Amino acid sequence: MPLLAAAAVDPTLPPPALANPAAEAAEAAAPAPPLQAILRGPAGARAVLGGRSLRVGERHGDLRVLAIRARSVLIERQGQRSELHLTQPILTPATRSLSR
Repeated sequence: MPLLAAAAVDPTLPPPALANPAAEAAEAAAPAPPLQAILRGPAGARAVLGGRSLRVGERHGDLRVLAIRARSVLIERQGQRSELHLTQPILTPATRSLSR
């Protein structure tokens, strides 16, 4: 029966988490995806972030949606909380006149 050699680990190499700090720094510095829309319906509210529709608690990469408000979304990325705001409403609700 042939013996399989275990992969040898070089003890002088840095830990995998520190192996590529430039890539990690670039990922940390990357801006959050833009808040494009807030959708409300019978199934609840959804936020459209960078083209992805997410509910509270859902994740997209390292981003997690914590709360969806009327004109903003609270997110958490890499342990940091931030609030993304809609800049201007694209569509405004039509108002109906009660008098005819």
